[in-house]
Amino acid sequence: MKYGVIIRNVTDLRAHPIFRSERKSQLLLNETVTISSRQKGYLKVTLPDGYSGWVDEKAVYPIAKTAYKELQTAATHIVTGITARLVSDQGGYPIPPFLFYGTTLAVKRRIGQRGTISMPGGKQYQIAMSKITRAKEMKAFRGDAGYILKEARRFLGVPYVWGGMTPFGFDCSGLVQTVFRMAGVALPRDSKDQMRCGNPVDHADIRPGDLLFFPGHVAIALGRGRIIHASLGEGGVAVNSLVPNTPGFRKDLYESFRTARRALP
Repeated sequence: MKYGVIIRNVTDLRAHPIFRSERKSQLLLNETVTISSRQKGYLKVTLPDGYSGWVDEKAVYPIAKTAYKELQTAATHIVTGITARLVSDQGGYPIPPFLFYGTTLAVKRRIGQRGTISMPGGKQYQIAMSKITRAKEMKAFRGDAGYILKEARRFLGVPYVWGGMTPFGFDCSGLVQTVFRMAGVALPRDSKDQMRCGNPVDHADIRPGDLLFFPGHVAIALGRGRIIHASLGEGGVAVNSLVPNTPGFRKDLYESFRTARRALP
């Protein structure tokens, strides 16, 4: 078994070692993986939660098992800005030039309004402290439905992207996994697996923050029959209604509703 860490701000996780194969998900900088095989310039990787697929080998930096374990708990901050630009201490244009919302970082030191992080290989970058939040402070939002809904609303209008996991494009379960993770709630990547999380909720007892499931789709309840979701039919992240004769009513979802789950502690 080999180990690695993602060194791009985002990279696609594909179903097969082919550029045009299905995008299953996306991985962000500093996510750790185990590597089981290599084909045609792609690596078969598995995330700590067991989710697996193929990534471009140039997006993965090989590390030792000890470093892999250390990185599991090394993060001190999380990117809470939609993006956060990096500046290289060594000058020149940094690669990657910016990071996405949800990226975890280990800030080594802070000077004024900037923090310094190190990338694999030793190159250092600076990042604006206003774009990141201490991981300890994020614990205050653990299981907070209001925080989850506020964060989800930040992405209204973001395009729908199959397998997307960034503010440049989400799919339905990617949006759910991302905003719940920011509130300290770990969910599986796919909606079929998210549907097994938490506890079932009767339709009459649905409250804001509950997950609503439809065939191949998941949404977050806002209350009063409204939902927020990354929808292909809406072109991106949108608010809709499951109440007939109200603005944004989605008859297809109303008729195909399967179940509701409460994943919050």
